[in-house]
Amino acid sequence: MQHGKIAQAGSFKELLKQNIGFEQLVGAHSQALQSIITVEVSNRTYETASPRVKACPDPDSNAEQIQGRDEPEDDLSPEMKKKEGRLIQDEEREKGSIGKEVYLSYLTIVKRGALVPVILLAQSSFQVLQIASNYWMAWACPTSSDAAPAAGMDFVLLVYVLLSVGGSLCVLVRSTVSAKAGLLTAEKLFKKMLHNVMRAPMSFFDSTPTGRILNRV
Repeated sequence: MQHGKIAQAGSFKELLKQNIGFEQLVGAHSQALQSIITVEVSNRTYETASPRVKACPDPDSNAEQIQGRDEPEDDLSPEMKKKEGRLIQDEEREKGSIGKEVYLSYLTIVKRGALVPVILLAQSSFQVLQIASNYWMAWACPTSSDAAPAAGMDFVLLVYVLLSVGGSLCVLVRSTVSAKAGLLTAEKLFKKMLHNVMRAPMSFFDSTPTGRILNRV
């Protein structure tokens, strides 16, 4: 692009061979990134310098301060030396168990977790009704032919059917609310992720491969 118009089109290598100024743009971009990395490394090494060098109030000791900033660069870790001057860094991964905060944020991202008690109540009600129906049949029906039933068989079956239907409704409510909460949670997470990716600085896309971003999405 030159003056708002497409000056030349082609692949990366073709534009470099045509000598139209594209190689100067690439060189300036590389120098800018290199300067940013150098400043970051210098700041990190200066923060780890001795307190005597950092807290020196004498303006005549600028040479000593500069020397104190430059000397620790020789003591950089191999990992920092390896990263220096590289545009795309290695992927960082953490090991260990997932913290409780992750699960808490997942449960409370939709309606601040108001659907979670509904799911737990529906599941608990289903268990209670299932136990009650079994207990009712064991209590109402006689265990032998000589014993008289506690109530009429029609009434016993009616109560059993009502308890079973109530338990089925609780299962239906639990499944519906769980599916709805899962869909809303996934939708919100993806919207927030897309919002953050679209508003990330250009340095993020320069240092992060597109395949890595798509893999996370």
